[in-house]
Amino acid sequence: MRLVYVSPGPLDAKAVEGLEQYAATWPGTIIALIPAGHAVETEPSGIHTVPAKVADRLDAVASLDPDVVLALHRPENIGLTRIAPTVLTAEVTKRIRTDLLRVSARGAINHARIKVGQTRLEHTYRSMSRSAAGLQCNGYAAWDAYAGLNANPMRFRDHRIRESDLTLARERSTWDGRRPLRVVFSGRVTAIKGPRTVLAVAALLPNVEFVILGEGDQKDELAAVAPSNVLFESFLPFAEWTSYMREHADLALLPHPQGDPSCTYYEALGCGVPVIGLPNTTWAQLANAEGLGWAEPDARSLATRIQVLRPEDLHRVRQRALATLEPFERVAARRVSHLVEVASSSTRIAKRP
Repeated sequence: MRLVYVSPGPLDAKAVEGLEQYAATWPGTIIALIPAGHAVETEPSGIHTVPAKVADRLDAVASLDPDVVLALHRPENIGLTRIAPTVLTAEVTKRIRTDLLRVSARGAINHARIKVGQTRLEHTYRSMSRSAAGLQCNGYAAWDAYAGLNANPMRFRDHRIRESDLTLARERSTWDGRRPLRVVFSGRVTAIKGPRTVLAVAALLPNVEFVILGEGDQKDELAAVAPSNVLFESFLPFAEWTSYMREHADLALLPHPQGDPSCTYYEALGCGVPVIGLPNTTWAQLANAEGLGWAEPDARSLATRIQVLRPEDLHRVRQRALATLEPFERVAARRVSHLVEVASSSTRIAKRP
């Protein structure tokens, strides 16, 4: 059985880790089709890589004669469903795409253009949802928007927290209130992740310690104006990051102004760190429907909530998260099982020469 994964870009460490985990349960060969001209950062174990120019992508997929194709739910992949049974990974909705573009756009006219453009583009996303042999929806928002259009959808949460990480997180203790609370923002220090909101919250809570962990285009600017209770730290490789979060973070502040299904929500929770953020389309449901943290509408409300949190509040959320988070290994196995189901039930379109 042959799975072809159409990579949207060069294979980074996260993509390689995911493919290698798929290989643990996939009953056959996995081929990663990558854009030509890009070196592979880390050669995946047990995965065949095939370079192809973007313009030749469809022909390249057809020539590999896959039993099933896995690709992102993006317009550039619209032709795949005509040449092979294709499972699309849906992550963002019209609202999320619009919000992502609006964060960096200025002026009412540009905002209106973005809204009109995304409304037109939504027809393509919905058409792709219908024509795909299967749809894997990352999070609530994509599921609510597109799962009903597809004959074989599944929902999952994308992250890299393994069972061993959950075990380590269960061994750490919850903040007991005897020292200042330490609140960590982790991620790209750029507008779509909301780091400026972190500074606004920190200014209202001088007795709370804040850490901004990561790199990005706003880091130097924010570091120059940050209050004295904010510490800036550099990007950490994932294994070091999980250790840092377990040992140093009491609460994660992730005030993303848009609702992309960021893996940082799940990965912080998987380190035993409760999360507080804005009520976007992803975090509002995780916080309010599942009780995995708190969602507040602005910096002042976030500060007010943080100020009244008690150790028992953090402990309750922490225990709930560690009891319910599906580890990376099981997520990958479930996605592979879905791909096998699609491959087994679909009619092969491409033919091996």
